[in-house]
Amino acid sequence: MSRSAKLHWLISCFSVLLASLLFSATLAPDSVSAPAFQLVNLALFVSLACYLLLPGADSLKAVLVNSASGVILFVLLSRMPVTAAVPTTILLQICIMIFCLGMLLWSLTQLCEHLFPEHNSPRVSVTLLAAIITSTPLWMGPLADIYQAGDVLVNGVVAINPLTHFSVAAEYDYLRSEWLYQNSAFGSLPFAYPGLIGITVFYTIFVFTVQLVLRGVTRHSRIPKS
Repeated sequence: MSRSAKLHWLISCFSVLLASLLFSATLAPDSVSAPAFQLVNLALFVSLACYLLLPGADSLKAVLVNSASGVILFVLLSRMPVTAAVPTTILLQICIMIFCLGMLLWSLTQLCEHLFPEHNSPRVSVTLLAAIITSTPLWMGPLADIYQAGDVLVNGVVAINPLTHFSVAAEYDYLRSEWLYQNSAFGSLPFAYPGLIGITVFYTIFVFTVQLVLRGVTRHSRIPKS
């Protein structure tokens, strides 16, 4: 294993360990440990762990397998005694979101590997991008409050957040939960959550587009240069 590969593995393990510690904090018997909130955090943790620790996906089949692995892991963990019983409908909806997010992350990684072959750790870059988008209610909340962001901007920020997608699947109003309502201005702003069907369609179109671009890039790279 090369030095860069070892470094990537250590970063991945540390990230998953940190995520597990954050998830374990949601199991404490306090006001933020509602069963739906635990499901949202578990789904995020599973998505992160599978994305960082599973072998790379160099084909569409591998992307499908890796994405399905996250679904299987979530189902197994959701049956643990420490987690509350999950209604079948909610379980199915969250599994769909885990699969969709996995497809998006792995497809973006494939595209980055082809566009930037000299980049040794595209997964780290994609993970950082996902973390920035997921944390928008915290770092963008003060800006939205100061500049009185319009409904379109607020709804757009809420709609692209993976935390929103899992919360909609779990039927949980996370932006108006006690902790986020106190630490983010988004909970007090007028907004509307996107529908589950709309979220699924968005993921499908996005992944399909990325795969088409990836196929075009791959085909172009195979054309011998004159």
